[in-house]
Amino acid sequence: MDFAEIELGPRMQALSERERKFVWFYITNEGPPNGAQAARDAGYSDKSEAAKVSAHALLHRERVILALEEVGKKAFRGLLGPAVKAAAQLIQNEKHVDHSKAVFTTLARLGLGEKSSVDVNVNGEVTVNHTDQALEDLRTLIGLGVAREKLVEIFGFSGLSRYEKMLSEQEARSPNLIEGEVVSRG
Repeated sequence: MDFAEIELGPRMQALSERERKFVWFYITNEGPPNGAQAARDAGYSDKSEAAKVSAHALLHRERVILALEEVGKKAFRGLLGPAVKAAAQLIQNEKHVDHSKAVFTTLARLGLGEKSSVDVNVNGEVTVNHTDQALEDLRTLIGLGVAREKLVEIFGFSGLSRYEKMLSEQEARSPNLIEGEVVSRG
């Protein structure tokens, strides 16, 4: 295998010559992927079935996995022509069970026909102030009459005293509510 005429991506270039051949044969050999056969084709030894061991080791190397992804994507993009031809044949065969489905799908992919999908994009930012949340939780638990032992368990001994101090400072700064009763003199 001579890679002189093949445009190699950076991940394939990072491999040794035999690793490149292994990746190439693993992706391009006929039939389902066969690591042992790709290893044999790449020049790895097959004495005592060593090609299986080599294939296993190669398929667990990060640089080989990245190169497989690179070559696989390139090979997949190369299927565009045959995929278009196959779709055209299916669309032209009105008796095919999936004819109408293929027609409508093709029209939808081209942005024609009925719109049956919803495109929702949501952007936002959530900022959590853990201290404020802890104070609010403590205020709620105190209001519910939770026992001090349970509060220590939740917030920790030093955490509870810290939050209690902060809560009392907060309450001292907040305006006082004056309750009363309206009495009319009439």
